[in-house]
Parts: sequence; structure tokens; C-alpha cells
Amino acid sequence: MAKVQIKSEKLTPFGGIFSIMEQFDALLAQTIDSTLGLRCTMFGYQYSEILRSLMCVYLCGGSCIEDVTTHLMKHLSLHPTLRTCSADTILRAIEELTCKNITYKSASGNSYDFNTADKMNCLLIKALLATGQLKSGQEYDFDFDHQFIETEKYDAKPTYKKFLGYSPGVAVINDMIVGIENRDGNTNVRFNQKETLERIFKRLEASEIYISRARMDCGSCSEEIVDMVEAHCRHFYIRANRCSSFYDSMFALTGWKTVEINGIEFELNSILVEKWKGKPYRLVIQRQR
Repeated sequence: MAKVQIKSEKLTPFGGIFSIMEQFDALLAQTIDSTLGLRCTMFGYQYSEILRSLMCVYLCGGSCIEDVTTHLMKHLSLHPTLRTCSADTILRAIEELTCKNITYKSASGNSYDFNTADKMNCLLIKALLATGQLKSGQEYDFDFDHQFIETEKYDAKPTYKKFLGYSPGVAVINDMIVGIENRDGNTNVRFNQKETLERIFKRLEASEIYISRARMDCGSCSEEIVDMVEAHCRHFYIRANRCSSFYDSMFALTGWKTVEINGIEFELNSILVEKWKGKPYRLVIQRQR
């Protein structure tokens, strides 16, 4: 008959998080602390421990940072070696890691705040490399767009979507965020976009991550942005703005090709256009009957 031995009387409904905490520590702790720097030399919590504690809030079903102290601490502290910090410590660390806004003035005299968060963006890329989700020396497809995040924070600005919020520029490779820069919600999507993209591309190239194809919406269709994107990738696909000067050429096209995209039938064709003087590009036209 099997002999049952009780190893511990301490039971927790969150015991499954312990293996995730250990994997986080093994894969990311050194990367986080070397990128963000040591927070303390003797007593206190390092940034890797703080970010791990923050991760546990979300993975354990928490709805706010304070849940780590109110509900989770008594369970997470049962791990024999890994420490969990309080909500106050997490909030202090977040404030320590904040980057000051950069204010840019437009030609019309309006001011817009940007936040480049350089150190955290570097950490994003290094963390993806450390976990093997990206590999140095390889080429990837790159997507960039602006997202509109509704918020009631004191510095939120009215967006064209009729709510207060921010409009960060977000760069993605294979559904993984590799760069994000926050901007005022009322900022035109093209304003200083060239500089945002250039910073993102340079961070990727510094880690030997290269772009094969870059894809962007019509908010990136300007001469200076296209020139910069072209310099950092093999191919690029940018949705063109409507232009009445091309309409006659489009209507004269023959040889339309029928394709199915996401279950919908479209007809495709293409022409060479010189949208900017001396710079011909292939314009792909899509129509639906």
C-alpha cells in the first residue's frame, strides 16, 4: 500500500504561477537588470523582481496593481526563493522608469508632447531576443500604425475619434510589439512620424534585427517618411492617399486579376506612378464589384 506523506500544510490556489515565475527569472532577470541598471546594491528590490511581481498581477487575474498586496502576497510569498514586492514598490519603480516628455512645435505653432521611452523600448527588443522570439541576424516583416487609447488622465487630449486619450505609434513584428512611442491624442499621425520610425529602425538594427518588408497605412504616405522607410527595408507596402490625378490612368487599365482576400473577391491591377518628382513607385489598385 502506498505511503502518503504530507510535505507541507501550506496550500495555495495560485501555485501554478510558481513555474512561470521561475521561467521569468531564468530567461529575463539578467536582461532586465543589465538594461535598466541595478536599483539597489544591498537591500531592496531589483527591477527584474518588480516586473515579475507586476506580471503576476495580470496572470493571477488581478484588476489593479494594489491586488498584489491585498490578495496575492500571502500566496506568492510561499515560493521558497523568489520574492514578491508590494504594490507601493511597484508604483515607485514605475515612476523611476518614466521618461520625460519631449515637446515638438508644428509649423502652425501648436505644441505636441511625445514620449520616446528609449530604455524601455530597448528592453522590449532585448527581452524578445532573450526568450528566443526574435533572433539576431534574421529578417522579419514589420508593421507600424497609430493606436488610439481612451483615457481620462489629466494630460489626455481630444482625438479625432471623439474621445480623450493618447495616440501612440506602435511597431509590430509577428504580433510582438518591438517599439512604442506615446503622443498626444490630437497629434496629426504624420507629425514627426519619420523621427519615430527612424528611432525604432535603429534600435532594431543595433540588435541585428533587419526588416524584409514594412507595411503601413496611408498615415505614412508622405515623401520624407517613404524615403526613410525605403532606407531601412528591402520592400515596403504603404497605402496610398486618394489622388484624382491618377483616376484617368486607373480607368484605362485592362487585364484585371481576380483574387480572394479573407474570403472576399477583389480585382487587382497596378501602374507605375510618379507621386513625387523623379521617384516612380508601383501603385497597386484594388476594386470590388
